[in-house]
Amino acid sequence: MPEDTEAQFCPNCGTKLRSREISPLAAILVLVLSFFAGVVAFPVLFLTELSVATLIVSTVGELMFLLVPLFYMLYRKINVKEYIMFGRLKHIISGLGLGMALQVVSIALGFVLVYLLGPSTAVEESNQVIIDMASQSPAGTILFLLVPGICEEFALRGFLQNSLRRRYSPTVAIVGASLAFGLLHFDLQGTYMIMTFAIGVFLGYFYNRFRSYVMAATAHTAFNLMTFALLMLAF
Repeated sequence: MPEDTEAQFCPNCGTKLRSREISPLAAILVLVLSFFAGVVAFPVLFLTELSVATLIVSTVGELMFLLVPLFYMLYRKINVKEYIMFGRLKHIISGLGLGMALQVVSIALGFVLVYLLGPSTAVEESNQVIIDMASQSPAGTILFLLVPGICEEFALRGFLQNSLRRRYSPTVAIVGASLAFGLLHFDLQGTYMIMTFAIGVFLGYFYNRFRSYVMAATAHTAFNLMTFALLMLAF
């Protein structure tokens, strides 16, 4: 069988079909390229006001995680909607519920990690950046917080996890995509990575269970917006 295909069966007649797939190595290389495509914009931080630059550069960086894999899939003539398991719009409701549950898990895990490892400098700095951006442009900050859920779930669940799933078990695929999610939020102390890894496992499990990018993206976005709301209430 050619390397870029996998066997599937027609749900109606049972005929064996062939569909294109993306190798895990290719998926990883595309995501690395996405990361560096976003990093290119970071020198802008040194040329303008910090809060404004952070908002713009962060948005561009997040968009790279959607655009680069998307262009690669289009180049390979892959049916994007089917490959990422788009799901149904009704999954938005389930995603909102999952986002709230993830917020509870995150808070509980945060308390445990602070007790074990101490306060996280990376988390505190990330929260401060959001607060600074909100003081300059509340509406812009809210719009920015909509972007990571859409882009990161496309890249990590729809693109990477699916690529891993077509070669390995669901567990390997979920853990692999979650590790990438954690590394994307790297910090030397490890607290931020552990939290995002755990959240990634939950998102990956429900994505695999319900086969819905819509649910995962909605849950991620809802989680970010609830985090923002809690930060605004705290400050």
